[in-house]
Amino acid sequence: MVCKLRSRPSLLQRAGAAAVLVIAFFAGGCASVPASQPELSASGRPSSSARGPAHVGLNFWLPDGPAARVLSLQVQDLDLDEAEPPEIAPRAPAERPRSAPSLGREEAREHVRYVVLPGVDLAPAVEQKVAEIAEAYFRRTGKELVVTSGTRDPARQAEAMLGLFRHGADVLGLYRDKAAAREIKSAYEEAVSADEPSEAVIEGLEQVIRAQIERGVFISAHLREGAVDIRNRDMTASERRAFLEGVEEVGGVLALEESRPPHYHLQVE
Repeated sequence: MVCKLRSRPSLLQRAGAAAVLVIAFFAGGCASVPASQPELSASGRPSSSARGPAHVGLNFWLPDGPAARVLSLQVQDLDLDEAEPPEIAPRAPAERPRSAPSLGREEAREHVRYVVLPGVDLAPAVEQKVAEIAEAYFRRTGKELVVTSGTRDPARQAEAMLGLFRHGADVLGLYRDKAAAREIKSAYEEAVSADEPSEAVIEGLEQVIRAQIERGVFISAHLREGAVDIRNRDMTASERRAFLEGVEEVGGVLALEESRPPHYHLQVE
């Protein structure tokens, strides 16, 4: 009899608790005697310290509707490093290589197989031929070419010819126009006989060359932006053959080997 009297209040309490739960869900509120909010770990689950033996009674935590939505948003906004273990977190994509900017003419020279000495200018058509020959030479030898002379004005041509005279080069044999070569040689000999300084000799030769150009005579293809000189004093015999093979491969270029000073004179046809 005593047991029956004690069981009735227990049944009534459980029925009351169930009724409270139903009312709480529909009302979106919390039951009376609320328990403290459990602590959430990074994974969104109650921490081990918050978990304990199950309690029977009216002590529970039930967030209302808005609170539940805020909690859901907070979990979605967590960083991956915090929400997932490191071993399964997605890796950041590798940085894509940046596309190389378009190269200008000066910058493009850094990517070709030849070196241009300071103060040397190349006409576009000549530069294209030099680049092709240098590439062919590099394939055969693994070495770059050195451009020692390109387009010349009368002053530069006078300096170049003065160097030829002083090196004892056969100037009359080097140039096709023998009459023009003799005229320049005569001006040089007269200046040397007068013991003029180098600046005066160059100026005298320049005047002769300018006068020839006015008559339509070009002693050298360098004056018409059609020639270039390539250093060959450091080339071995096999490398010289490789160079001439490259010239033949490219075509449209006449190569002349000059010894004083040693170089290849290339004339674009």
